[in-house]
Amino acid sequence: MLLFVDRWILLEDNIITFVKNELKKIQKVLSADYPECLVSRKSSSREAFVKITLKFLRKMKQEELADRLQSKLQAVVCHRNLKSALKEKFQCVFEGIAKAGNPTLLNQIYTELYITEGGTAEVNDEHEVRQIEIASRKPDRPEKTIRREDIFKASPGRDEPIRTVLTKGVAGIGKTVLTQKYTLDWAEDKANQDIQFIFPFTFRELNVLREEKFSLVELVHYFFTETKKAGICSFEDFQVVFIFDGLDECRLPLDFHKTAILTDPRKSTSVDVLLVNLIRGKLLPSAHLWITTRPAAANMIPPRCVEMVTEVRGFTDPQKKKYFKKRFRDKEQASWIISHIKTSRSLHIMCHIPVFCWITATVLEDVLNTKKGVQLPKTLTEMYIHFLVVQAKVKKVKYDGGAETDPHWSPESRNMMESLGKLAFDQLMKGNVIFYESDLTECGIDIRAASVYSGVFTQLFKEERGLYQDKVFCFIHLSVQEFLAALHVYLTFINSGLNLMEDQQTTSKKSETGESSEKYFYQSAVDKALQSPNGHLDLFLRFLLGLSLQTNQTLLQGLLTQTGSSSQTNQQTVQYINKKLSKNRNLSAEKSINLFHCLNELNDCFLVEEIQQSLRSGSLSEDELSPAEWSALVFILLSSEKDLDVFDLKKYSASEEALLRLLPVFKTSNKALLSGCNLSERSCDALSSVLSSKSSFLKELDLTNNDLQDSGVKFLSAALQSPHCTLETLRLGSCGLSEISCDYLVAALKSNPSHLRELDLNSNNLQDSGVKQLCGFLESSGCGLKTLSLSGCLITEEGCTSLVSALNSNPSHLRELDLSYNHPGDSGIKLPSAGLKDPLDTLREVSFPAKQKRNIKIMKVTV
Repeated sequence: MLLFVDRWILLEDNIITFVKNELKKIQKVLSADYPECLVSRKSSSREAFVKITLKFLRKMKQEELADRLQSKLQAVVCHRNLKSALKEKFQCVFEGIAKAGNPTLLNQIYTELYITEGGTAEVNDEHEVRQIEIASRKPDRPEKTIRREDIFKASPGRDEPIRTVLTKGVAGIGKTVLTQKYTLDWAEDKANQDIQFIFPFTFRELNVLREEKFSLVELVHYFFTETKKAGICSFEDFQVVFIFDGLDECRLPLDFHKTAILTDPRKSTSVDVLLVNLIRGKLLPSAHLWITTRPAAANMIPPRCVEMVTEVRGFTDPQKKKYFKKRFRDKEQASWIISHIKTSRSLHIMCHIPVFCWITATVLEDVLNTKKGVQLPKTLTEMYIHFLVVQAKVKKVKYDGGAETDPHWSPESRNMMESLGKLAFDQLMKGNVIFYESDLTECGIDIRAASVYSGVFTQLFKEERGLYQDKVFCFIHLSVQEFLAALHVYLTFINSGLNLMEDQQTTSKKSETGESSEKYFYQSAVDKALQSPNGHLDLFLRFLLGLSLQTNQTLLQGLLTQTGSSSQTNQQTVQYINKKLSKNRNLSAEKSINLFHCLNELNDCFLVEEIQQSLRSGSLSEDELSPAEWSALVFILLSSEKDLDVFDLKKYSASEEALLRLLPVFKTSNKALLSGCNLSERSCDALSSVLSSKSSFLKELDLTNNDLQDSGVKFLSAALQSPHCTLETLRLGSCGLSEISCDYLVAALKSNPSHLRELDLNSNNLQDSGVKQLCGFLESSGCGLKTLSLSGCLITEEGCTSLVSALNSNPSHLRELDLSYNHPGDSGIKLPSAGLKDPLDTLREVSFPAKQKRNIKIMKVTV
């Protein structure tokens, strides 16, 4: 009996302790912004106790406290239910035919992406594959990377909080999956547990509401019913993240200039007004916003509304390997596939895009499993033809009940491809990547049949269902749309003779110049692509020319009822491209590179192999290189996996002509060695445009021993003033400069002083007047110069006195000063009389702070 009493007393004590502790937590809850202690543990006993407390509070007539605690409890329940719903929504992704099932766990296949912090929300309208190619050939540079879970965390040294993040990335690069993984990690309690609610939206969903009116609260309730059931209407009381995915697909009029200010989250208005004010920070300023977009639409959001811009770069080379190792569990097979991809530079570059990795894996897996001994695809056209065939086979087996050995191109499938190809081409010419019912109707596609296309060829043509059962359609990647567009143009030509690439379409068999229609067909496509200012037809042209090969037409046997393009025509197309490369001096590097990719699709590598052989043998001579061969050299260097961090012009030719031809290579380097290369002011003009461009990351430029003259430095100084210039070391020794060059340099450096660390002006006729100009910069507080070389510049004691004054007034920056080989006595000016200190000696004793003095190195003067 005593034992029972003791245990009962112990139980009573425990209950009292529990009650006291829980009441303290509830007290904290009622005084805090959010019940973190209730969220931290999902305890049924705790929730039961809170309900008991509610009853006591109401019994005590403490309605205000009871209502507040009730609201907190509802928030906890809503928090848990929302996590559960988002986990169910995002835990799986669908590979293959989505409507046939085949889900894959996101956590199982997710491969980390390369995300960089920094940049601006400026528009980039270049073709996205061109952007990928540029990014892939940049040498490794110290860029600020950011982890997915830290997207809203300010970097060290940044005081202001981050409210809105804009994440850029080309189509298929992984932006959507990135936001899904971020949300899933939160829902699974793996990251960012300080956030109470995450509300992921897509602009596709919001587009269909453009005629509706909502308040912000109503909009959240509409999409996330858990919040409505919990009765939560004051989101300003919580830490909330809104995700808006796919700004480039937005069809709402986001007008940040004329839209009226709205601050009440309970006031109904149009969805575009809600979004504009949410992004402005007028609505729910305490919330975090994450917006994703393709680069071409980044400027839809004013820069003042964005605290941080990030960019998804896709997969790095190690991440590509990791993806394929996850995709293929057979290690030997995965390694073999990785090795194959590396043999084709175009395939390897495209694998920066995760969606293309999936396409590649799908194709290679099918080829390996069903076609033993068959040569694997090496060009983009071959890869996409194989992918198309895989989709046709899936349709035949899963929907028609056929066998894999049966012919997969039925009349129905052919009609399907023709309709999709027409849609792809028409919308490509209009610049559209998202299609609505009206877009399909224009191409003769019945909206009911579109669902069949979506179900059968999900990986070619993906259907997204919005609210009210509205349907939005798109291809899984722009490159798929471009391939089908090229297929449509090719099929139209060989079936009817109609050339869709002509401005005035014709079916005549001869052109005005007497050329055959087949020959003229491909040449007109080349011309049309070259006319595009931003390369929007680059990849389309590669596919169209690739389809002209008999080998590729054989792969499409069954879809093509007849073949075209003889080997003679292909050779004529190759000659036409080589002619463009040889005679068009105004052809940009990007367009030249795409033409070489086109030659690769046509299996013509003669020009490239010839230059490669010259490079290997060391017999490369600028006197013998034609313009086309120079372009081939640029293509080889930019396509090489070798490090382009250091660009040494003498390896190719120590001449101005060589530099001007190789500027695209120069543009990708960190360090450029151009000393003694017979350069003039003409080179400086060209270099200036590169140094001041946003895409230049050059840190060190050596122009020593070139006859640049003051006029050349004037061009370079214009680049130094640019905010995009990142040059840290500039060497201009023995360049025929006078004190006028010092005027140009000082004016530039004063306007943009922070970047330059080393300036070498040795062996130039600067004299004391030039040094005095430089002293004006040395005295400025913004001067970051660490090393200044003035050896052999005809400086006398007058110039040294100016240097003494400048360094005494601002002694903290300069670490190394070279004044060797200046001869004050030789100029006829007497040295200071006895008892006075030589200014050159004074320089050695400039009173720098003690802690810095040991770092000072002032070289001796030779008299």
